[in-house]
Amino acid sequence: MLFRRQCISLLILIPLFLIVSCARMTKMMPSELRDMHEFLSRENPGDCRLYHYNFERQTPRLYDEHQTDSIFDIIEYIKTECGPAFNLEYTRLLLLADNGEFDDSLIGRSTIPQMLWYRGEQENLMRWKDWYYLYGTSQPVDNTHDNFSKFIDNLARKIESEPQISSTGRALGLFYSGSFDSAFSLIQSKEMRNTEIRRSYDSYVLQIKRKFPSRGHFGIFAGSWMPQGSNRILGNHPDIGIQLGSEWPKFRVDAVISGRFLSAKNNFTVDSLGHLTSTDKFNSWLFGIEGGFKVIDRAVYSADIFAGIGYDVIYSIKTAGDPEEFVSHGSLGIDLGLRQRFFLDQRTGCYIGAIVKYGIVNYSNPKGTDLSGNTLTISLVTGWSFHETLNQFLKSLNFKGNWRK
Repeated sequence: MLFRRQCISLLILIPLFLIVSCARMTKMMPSELRDMHEFLSRENPGDCRLYHYNFERQTPRLYDEHQTDSIFDIIEYIKTECGPAFNLEYTRLLLLADNGEFDDSLIGRSTIPQMLWYRGEQENLMRWKDWYYLYGTSQPVDNTHDNFSKFIDNLARKIESEPQISSTGRALGLFYSGSFDSAFSLIQSKEMRNTEIRRSYDSYVLQIKRKFPSRGHFGIFAGSWMPQGSNRILGNHPDIGIQLGSEWPKFRVDAVISGRFLSAKNNFTVDSLGHLTSTDKFNSWLFGIEGGFKVIDRAVYSADIFAGIGYDVIYSIKTAGDPEEFVSHGSLGIDLGLRQRFFLDQRTGCYIGAIVKYGIVNYSNPKGTDLSGNTLTISLVTGWSFHETLNQFLKSLNFKGNWRK
């Protein structure tokens, strides 16, 4: 019955979580994206749908008849009556480039968001075309939008290939002909460094990064655990563990689990059911939380100092019981250390590095060998930091810079 209730609660919570997540993502969208196609959200859009339908139907004909001015007039009329829309804006920009009237003043802060939105819509449409037959749908009789899409594609390819077109015009031609990555690569090239579209691109990337400042983090480390006091009798031991948490531009927080193994270097005495017993059995674990501050954080190198707290325990074995049981020698531990990372890939956040950590512990062992004394751990570490939502944005923008910073 309890399991059934838990399942029902989980089924209720999952949709609520998805609804809240979608609402949050909508809130985080740039305002210019939320304003697009505002008329489609009305209960009765009136003539606006018809205006856009006729626009897509008549534009190819008007272009063939060299009536470009009429197309511009129609675009302005629909924008006045119904508000801005993607098909109006990219048609206007391509026609201006084709007429040799395009300049950087036509690029605004909404240009890159519009391009990103258009790419997503086109890629979703391509995926749907691969699967639509599974759902029993058929090709619509009215192919007005398909003809308009072909017109835009041909116009963009024409602009892309004309040598007298500006670099910004060529970038738009590449983009609206479907070469999305090539267009964004051109925008990031040296020849476009001082263009308005490059400034708009850099500004949008910075805006997206600021909206997602945190990153997930996962690391695996291996090294040597070295006792420093009376517990030197235990000897050095291999230390293997994992780190899992989040990091921000200046701080990080990780949960840490590590284990030390192999027999102790020397026998030590423990109290086993009231009898002092000598053993070399050794098995040790640390369960803790660390918080770090980044003193250096560059594109390929990062260093942070950290402090942590957790439960540090050594298990030795009882020999007087049947079956055999473990005796624990626990301590509340405090760690202080330095972590350095060298990033191998600016896109994935993969890194290698080293950790030096000093542990303040005092293992309990009443009536037995004194196990007090602190520890030093030196480890190599590898892992990656990640943010899937941010990475999807940067991938769609074909961003060539550092994805982590």
